[in-house]
Amino acid sequence: METSNQLFDGCLNPESKLPIIVDLDGTLILSDTLHESAAVALFRKPLVLFHALRQLVKGRHALKAALAKEVDLTHEVLPLREDLVEWLRSKAEEGHELHLCSAANQSVVDAVAKRVGIFASAVGSSSSNLKGKAKALYLEGRFPDGFIYVGDHAADLPVWQASKGVVPAGVSQSVSRELKRRNLPVIAEFHSPSLKFREFLKAIRVHHWTKNVLLFVPLILAHEWTNVLLILQTVSAFACLLAVTSATYLLNDIADLNTDRQHWSKRYRALASGKLSIRAGFMLAGGLLVGGFFFATLLSPQFTLALLAYLVITGAYSLGLKRVPLLDTLIIGILFTTRLIMGTVLLESSKPAWLLTFAVFLFFSLAVAKRHTEIVRAATSGSLSLKSRGYEIEDAPLTLSLGIGTALASLVVLMIFVLQEMLPGKAYSSPEFLGGIPIMLSIWLGRIWLLAHRGKMNDDPVSFAIRDRISAGLGIVVAILFLVAL
Repeated sequence: METSNQLFDGCLNPESKLPIIVDLDGTLILSDTLHESAAVALFRKPLVLFHALRQLVKGRHALKAALAKEVDLTHEVLPLREDLVEWLRSKAEEGHELHLCSAANQSVVDAVAKRVGIFASAVGSSSSNLKGKAKALYLEGRFPDGFIYVGDHAADLPVWQASKGVVPAGVSQSVSRELKRRNLPVIAEFHSPSLKFREFLKAIRVHHWTKNVLLFVPLILAHEWTNVLLILQTVSAFACLLAVTSATYLLNDIADLNTDRQHWSKRYRALASGKLSIRAGFMLAGGLLVGGFFFATLLSPQFTLALLAYLVITGAYSLGLKRVPLLDTLIIGILFTTRLIMGTVLLESSKPAWLLTFAVFLFFSLAVAKRHTEIVRAATSGSLSLKSRGYEIEDAPLTLSLGIGTALASLVVLMIFVLQEMLPGKAYSSPEFLGGIPIMLSIWLGRIWLLAHRGKMNDDPVSFAIRDRISAGLGIVVAILFLVAL
């Protein structure tokens, strides 16, 4: 926060204690309540959003009213501009009366004002959009002796022009230059937190891109590593998959905004914190989806269908299936398996059909391991976070037995494959070395489930395996056994 007491003393009489009028969207909160309402409607009441959009022909205020009627933001956590709130509290202690005035719908403004608890009044839009010149005229009529205005947008310039004190909050450089050009009395200035490149990469989950390497597994198992055309196709498919998965992560973060903002660490994510706007998140996700599917259609119709299936399943998971116990873990296993299907459909030679059965069992077991960890930790900490996922602490024996059972099933499928490859005329010159791979996998699965049962599996097992040294060592041994068997 930057303040200028000299400007304040020179332009205003501190004894006058002028009322301070505060805008809502982009000013008091680092978000837009219209976008917040639209996001809630899209993921919880999609038909409501569809009907509300039809009201847009009557004006922006009609859209806001339609959404406000069906979407209650009272229980939604919104990202406040904390330094501004602190400054406002100090001004209230000095004797300034605080008022919230916004173009947002009246019910939304009332809900936010009640939550913050520092405003003497709260005024929003009803029959007209209280913005720009309309807001300036309203405030001049209500506060004829003058007022201080806190805003964030170029639309606030007429209001600032009519005020006796200017407080920009997160304004663009062009607006800041315009304020200086007009020589308006700036009392204090607040800057929005910038989105760092590292935070942007986390928003699109670059650290999860390694999971998509599964796309190359069918190519490797089919011994097609000398097929340059197939390799190029797989690399292109990999890029399409990265675009679509990043888009789904962004959409999932928008769907989970309220939950993430109440989480001790997730509230610092780009979208939850307000550093990346909801509108920018939707636009970025839309661009990635369009780009990913456009290039997918140029590769293969079968690959495009598999990619579409991945998107539909992910959407169903985000919209509610993630709160259905056990089904949520099965879907995670299916999503990992779908990555393998994408790589398989690109093959023209024989396809490793056993791989898909093996993958469903394996990744289902790993997904259950993550849930089992959460149950164990909730049992020791008394956390109620399991309720949102539909699990109970008493489910621990079920998740333990089911997870280990499916892990063993995956090992059985893998052993059947190894035995088949030991038959004469198969692709491996020394297939006996393949027999060591199930042993390495059993050691790794045993380690995963031991840590899960102790409540120490802090991340999902796939991400854990990428960073874990023991897992990396076992993976190297598996790679050596595979190469020697060739």
